[in-house]
Amino acid sequence: MFSPSSISVYESKEIRDVTGDTIRPGGFGLTDKGVEVCKFNNNDRVLDIGCGTGATVEYLRRKYKLKAEGIDPSQKLLSEAKIKNPKLKLYKGYGEELPYEEGKMDGIFCECTLSLMKDKDKAIEEIHRVLKPGGYLFISDVYARRPQYITELKKFNFKSCITGIHNIEDLKKKLIEKNFEIKKIEDHTNYLEQMIVNIIFKYGSMAAFWKKVNNCEIHCNELTNDFKKVKIGYFLLIVQKT
Repeated sequence: MFSPSSISVYESKEIRDVTGDTIRPGGFGLTDKGVEVCKFNNNDRVLDIGCGTGATVEYLRRKYKLKAEGIDPSQKLLSEAKIKNPKLKLYKGYGEELPYEEGKMDGIFCECTLSLMKDKDKAIEEIHRVLKPGGYLFISDVYARRPQYITELKKFNFKSCITGIHNIEDLKKKLIEKNFEIKKIEDHTNYLEQMIVNIIFKYGSMAAFWKKVNNCEIHCNELTNDFKKVKIGYFLLIVQKT
């Protein structure tokens, strides 16, 4: 589904050296808030879309006793997960083609992953199909505080949540059109800002980080400047299937 030439930033050692295995700003901070707002019960069945090496799945099972499982398109990350924790239920798959019957999940987590999906509309449809009536979708992801500059990031050929950055108003509209009710939305840009500070501390600058991740296959200084134009933020959004 993804172009073989695309560079997957989330698979890189460099990003995980900064974020750990959650591969997102804030670690489990927003995950905890999502569980609290959604009021999941022990043994509720939940799916983590874009599970990577299974860090969130393991966390949800251990801390909250949820029947958590995950899917991810990266065979590399899933292979690592099998070595780390072979008992986890992790499968290769895509958000646009969920391998589950209708109404199977009490909750679905998309933490910095909806922006990675090639067809967000199809993914939202699939999530609605797989959720039980009244089930919750929890999203944390990046958004453009200056959405008029989003197209500036589309020209870069690498796979990152940044190149799929959301226009938050468009996303809310799509979710409502797909029969979701918005329950909570919050800005948590502080998590993203802290991650950027950590990257700069480790690599010297954002441009240096991008050069290391992408082997200079993109114009790193131009990318950094476009980030500034877009003014990237980070949000939490919880919706319920109607």
